[in-house]
Amino acid sequence: MATPPRIWLDYRPVRIGWVVTGQDTSQLATAAGWNTCLWGGRYNCVVPANDEPLADSIVSCFGVDVLIPVEQSDASAAFISRFPHLEYHQWRKGIFAQRGCEFADIRHPVRIVARQEKEPAEFFTAPTWESSDPLKILLTLQFGCYPAPDTNIADYRGAIENALKSSATAIPLDGPLPVALLEQVTPLKLTAYDLSHERSFRGRRGPGVVLGSATDFDALLMFWNLRAAGAPLIFYDQAHSTRLKPYAEAFLSPFRGKRLSPSERVTFWIRRDYSTDDSWKPDLDLSDLPISLSDGRGDIIWNGLNVEPSSPKFSAWHRDVVPSYVEGSGKASASFSLPGRPFNDDDTQALSQKFVVVVDATQHGSPDAELTFETPHVPALNEFYGRNFYFEYDAARSQAGRFDKGSIGIITSISTQRLEIQAFRVFHWLKEFFEISKLKIERSEPGLRCSRIIAQLGGIQSCRVLKVRGARLLLRAYGVDEHFTRSAAITKIRDVDAANSSSSLELFKHLFIEYRESGDLKADDVFRYLLERRVFRAGLEFTCSNCQLPSWTHLDDVKTNISCSYCDHTYDVSPQLKDRDWRYRRSGIFGRNDNQLGGVTVALTLQQLDTSLHDRLMMYSTAIKFTSSTGAIEQCESDLVAVVAGTSLDGDSSVEIAFGECKTEMPFNEEDVRKLRALADAIPSTLAVTYIIFSKTGTFSDAELALAKSLNSEYRKRVILWSRDELEPYHVYERSKDRLGDDWHASSLADMAQITHRLYFTNAAASSSQVQGGS
Repeated sequence: MATPPRIWLDYRPVRIGWVVTGQDTSQLATAAGWNTCLWGGRYNCVVPANDEPLADSIVSCFGVDVLIPVEQSDASAAFISRFPHLEYHQWRKGIFAQRGCEFADIRHPVRIVARQEKEPAEFFTAPTWESSDPLKILLTLQFGCYPAPDTNIADYRGAIENALKSSATAIPLDGPLPVALLEQVTPLKLTAYDLSHERSFRGRRGPGVVLGSATDFDALLMFWNLRAAGAPLIFYDQAHSTRLKPYAEAFLSPFRGKRLSPSERVTFWIRRDYSTDDSWKPDLDLSDLPISLSDGRGDIIWNGLNVEPSSPKFSAWHRDVVPSYVEGSGKASASFSLPGRPFNDDDTQALSQKFVVVVDATQHGSPDAELTFETPHVPALNEFYGRNFYFEYDAARSQAGRFDKGSIGIITSISTQRLEIQAFRVFHWLKEFFEISKLKIERSEPGLRCSRIIAQLGGIQSCRVLKVRGARLLLRAYGVDEHFTRSAAITKIRDVDAANSSSSLELFKHLFIEYRESGDLKADDVFRYLLERRVFRAGLEFTCSNCQLPSWTHLDDVKTNISCSYCDHTYDVSPQLKDRDWRYRRSGIFGRNDNQLGGVTVALTLQQLDTSLHDRLMMYSTAIKFTSSTGAIEQCESDLVAVVAGTSLDGDSSVEIAFGECKTEMPFNEEDVRKLRALADAIPSTLAVTYIIFSKTGTFSDAELALAKSLNSEYRKRVILWSRDELEPYHVYERSKDRLGDDWHASSLADMAQITHRLYFTNAAASSSQVQGGS
């Protein structure tokens, strides 16, 4: 790896998913009470173990770090065992022990409040109510309630009232809720103090009212989780309108008479079918309110699109740290300090509490084919990241990072001052990734050779020289035992058409294969570049004085007396040193006589992907063999596998996988299409969105186009076709912009698949593309 990674850090609370069993509303109240003790507790979701589809959606949507049962039971343990990627070792049951808390608790924001607020007593209030109050569960979920202190749980209420000099607000058993509570900071609101949130433009997180019964488990569960997602909500039970109506009317008052966008309207959440009439309306004044209705039943609202939960952090800014970097013996690691942690290191009772350090590590430049710090967002690989990126198997959590490229949340203690991460092997990541889909992989020999081609040229972007048609022609023109003169090489690179005396080099005159001050790209520039990368090596041709056969001798082996490779006769070459051209042969991996030049198209395809996708191409591998013990696929090979992040818009996955079949002039066939179809279909859509690339340095036949088109469906475009007209330009669709109009740029695999459909699979475009491709 050429350079150390760039590292951004964020700090955030541990996201807990509280597992409840049965339809027990008292467990909801217990979870709410425990959340009241945690910094960021109001953003922890509740997971109903009895409804697995809903529970699975909630766990995925909230990006839960840890699952903890509210009540220990066989049912809760069996449910949690379904999520091995969220395994987290706890020394004790629960989060409280010996009056301490396992996770960052409320003492930290209380300290900040006491320092920042001029009148903390007026800032905070703790509502109280009678134990016989029929609304006690709802009030606990709405305002929060500190659990009673015991040998394990500290006296949070007493400590906070003492620190903030605050008093309680009594809620009368028969009277209305105090409207003043809308403006005051209550225990549950305090858990969000000094936390920041990235603004989201997606999903229903606007103000709203949940309509239902205060004894209905499902309605209360929905209410809690919507608020945990960041929506400012109240709950309204019309059966208790005398107590709840004044509070609800005051909540709705600021929104009256305002013109709000659909996502900002006051949403009324109900758990039943509703019609266009007014039968759904509660006994509230809804006049002049911008209203929308939502049915909260089922798991559809937790698909990541309808409701996108807030991601609270301990600060609004990230920390760009400079790591100490060590590389050697096929390994690389980076260590760095943790500046600006929002905790008091003098508070010894809190040093063992856990929080999350989010590490976003990105390698500068093109992805490395062997080692990487890139961490695609695949939560199922949490243990892999824990063992290979960090050093604790249960401490790493994959999450969406900046630009949706993926980052790793590391669960660690407040006492931690410094962290170390390590690069992992790309092939090991791919092996673990495909193992989830019950697929086995291994590197093929052609793949290893192609990797050497890319390495010999100097990396993916250094393969840009292969765009030059004459450079590819020169590589194919001479066998490994043939040599040629410089003038012959220049002639091949210029690639002059005898019919019209035009040179294909004109197509590449503005291409930069390396820095040059000015002027167009010349054939000499291309040949010199190839010599510098040792694609060719120089030597001289001498004729043996004994057997009279000419032979080529490498420059390093030229001396006064040399031995003939045919008859072993030693002769003096001095008389033959007259005016003559140097002679060149293919060298290094290019000097092997095993069809390694088939990897040129693979290298060129990866280079074009890297250019077009900018920093979204995270990792790749050349030529992988796939097998399946379940029979889901035939044994097959993909010439390339590319992992792309952050471009999926369907909500299923934040990772895309491209499988590639790369040819020079030979056509791909029905077998290629059948095997790649099965391979792409074997990857669950929740794990990755798949695409199939067919690339050629020639052009596609009508038969190939028909085969490729069969891989698409009416609603899913996943085929990407690249002929030489897409591989050779710097911008992939530069030569097609006259036909594509303003939409000729592609920055994602989805863009490329859509443009392929327009260029190749519509009647007019398909025929015209063949005319252009054969020019």
